[in-house]
Amino acid sequence: MDMWGNKLLNAVTTAAEGLAMGFGLKKSAFTDLMNKGPHLLAPTGTDYEKYGNVEEVFATFHQDLNFLTIHGKSRYPGLYIWLRDGTKVPVKMPEGCLLIQAGMQMEHLTAGHVTAGYHEVIATNEAIRRARVAKLDGRIPWRVSSTLFAHVNSDKTLNPLGNFSKAKDASKYPKIKAGAQVAEVLKEIALSNKK
Repeated sequence: MDMWGNKLLNAVTTAAEGLAMGFGLKKSAFTDLMNKGPHLLAPTGTDYEKYGNVEEVFATFHQDLNFLTIHGKSRYPGLYIWLRDGTKVPVKMPEGCLLIQAGMQMEHLTAGHVTAGYHEVIATNEAIRRARVAKLDGRIPWRVSSTLFAHVNSDKTLNPLGNFSKAKDASKYPKIKAGAQVAEVLKEIALSNKK
């Protein structure tokens, strides 16, 4: 898991450098903020023998609170994303590719130019069919996804960078420590004990 987690972190770090340059920022603008961040490798698994009714929700409609989320292709389909116009789209990943999704910290740093992506994971007819085939073939019918949540260092300040600081919506993204931003979101979604 350490090997895979480091590969994911290296890939998302390289992507962050490319994004920074594409936005006219210095190459390390994002990676300097990510350095020593509380990155989290969080593989998830769902047993299709136990949970596998069509349209059953495994991860409800949400945005990620971190900077960038990266993961490989799951064993079964079921990940959906929402485009800016509200269109729900199934994610189709080619073999050997990784998917990167923007989180709330990226949205903050770009003053909303890049929005935190809404997504969910549900049981689809195709996934259920594949799970049944796996079971017949003697394989375990689990949906497995290996996800790494890359974060800005908790002690670094989130505020719109470069030209994003002059964007019309920049005032909607006031300065806040990344750790405080995470704590606020966890409190909002009731995943924190702090009142």
